[in-house]
Amino acid sequence: MPAPPPRPDAARDVALPLRIVWAAVLGGAAAALGTMGWLALARTVPAPLADRAEGAFYVVALIGVVGTAGAFALVHRMERRLGRAGSAAEAERTVRLHTVAALAAAEVPALAGALAAFLTGDLLALAFGAPLFAFAAFLWPSDDRVGAWLGARHR
Repeated sequence: MPAPPPRPDAARDVALPLRIVWAAVLGGAAAALGTMGWLALARTVPAPLADRAEGAFYVVALIGVVGTAGAFALVHRMERRLGRAGSAAEAERTVRLHTVAALAAAEVPALAGALAAFLTGDLLALAFGAPLFAFAAFLWPSDDRVGAWLGARHR
C-alpha cells in the first residue's frame, strides 16, 4: 500500500520554522563578516597574523571547499533518505535535520573567513562568506521547495 500523501499544510508547518532558523543563521553570519571586516579595517596596530595571511587564506579555502561540499552532500543524503521515509513525520524530521545541518556546514567557511580577515587583516578572506549566501539562495526552504522534498517519499 503506498504511503499517504503529506498533509496540505505540512510544507508550511515545516518551512516556516526553517525559514526563521535560516534567516537567523544568515543574519548572524552577515553580522560576523561585517563586524570582523570593520574591526580589521579600524585596527590601529598590525594584525597578529599579518605575516601569515597567505597561509591563512589557503586554510580557509580548504575549509570552504570541505564545508560547501559537505552542505550539498547533506542535502543529497536528505533527498535519498526521503525516498525511504516510512511516514510523514519521519520525512518532516529528515527535512528539518538535514537542512539545518547543511546550512551549518555552509556557514563554517563564512565564519572562518571572518576570523581570518580579523586576524590577518586580509579582507579578501571575507569572500568566503559568499558560498553561504549562494547556498541559502539556491535552497531557501520555501513552502514549494519543502513541499517537493516532503512529496519525494511518494516517488
